[in-house]
Amino acid sequence: MANKKRMLGLIGFVGAGALALGLAGCAGGGDGDTGSEGSGDGELTTVGFVAVGPEGGWRDANEQAIKDAFSEDAGFDLKYAPAASPTDQKSQLDAFATFVNDEVDVILLTATEASGWDDSLALAQEAEIPVILLDRGVDSSDDLYVTRIAPDNVNVAGTVGDWAVETFPEGASYFTLEGVPGLSVVNERNEGFEAAIEGKDGWNKIGAQTANWTADEGKSVIETVLKENPDLQFVFAQNDEMGIGAAAAVTAAGLTPGTDVKIATIDGTTPALEALAAGELSFVAQYNPFFGDLAVEAVNSALAGDSVEKTIIVPGETFDSPEAGQAAIDDGKGF
Repeated sequence: MANKKRMLGLIGFVGAGALALGLAGCAGGGDGDTGSEGSGDGELTTVGFVAVGPEGGWRDANEQAIKDAFSEDAGFDLKYAPAASPTDQKSQLDAFATFVNDEVDVILLTATEASGWDDSLALAQEAEIPVILLDRGVDSSDDLYVTRIAPDNVNVAGTVGDWAVETFPEGASYFTLEGVPGLSVVNERNEGFEAAIEGKDGWNKIGAQTANWTADEGKSVIETVLKENPDLQFVFAQNDEMGIGAAAAVTAAGLTPGTDVKIATIDGTTPALEALAAGELSFVAQYNPFFGDLAVEAVNSALAGDSVEKTIIVPGETFDSPEAGQAAIDDGKGF
């Protein structure tokens, strides 16, 4: 497989512009060899997965989906390397370098930080190892990786903003709970939400603060916000856990979440859908974690020498009522 990688990996980097990756069932278009069973020559394709590791419900579901998709039965030998902590980039850089030295066939990367990847990606390119970004983007040149597969953070956050504008036609005093600073996802979710409410009358941003994706910090931040701003009407939480923490803070303040303070979140975990069904959250935008099949398709296309779109968007849904939350649970859409 290594020689095949040497021959084909470089082609995989060319992928800008022309699009060849079929997002759903590519039947036999053209050369008929997309490698849907791995290398097709009986050898396993070795895939190094530089992952984030345990971080919350969404991350757990996403990384399990990747593990399930890159199984031995599908023709892969997946080497999973979670970060030492969700914010530890050094362990990721070390794992990435090890995978390059080991001459894996492909590297999957979910970066803990957007910056600092130029040298690592250049090293992989020099070794002709295609790199595919999962979920989070990096601020390196897109010539250094094949593609990024992710739900569109800007659009997903935009659905939150559109719902907020419709729910508060006269505007609202609001606060944003942000994820870990420096991540592309944080900036993109801010961009999408703020674009949706830009120019709308009556919107007053009380402030924004990181709660590091956690319920405990989300609760702590909103408790402080409510003490200083009893007129708070709306919380945009950039993930479910922080939103659930915000709901607990509202309740602890003697107020009713969903009535006195509405809370919107992103991800779509089962606990968030349950909170929506209970009326504690008001809106949940799904950030679909189940894209292992798209990652397999991208890997096989890159190794086959096919061009791949630079961005592959994973579709998702939104849920805006207790009834919608319960229906999503009943349909198995939580995780």
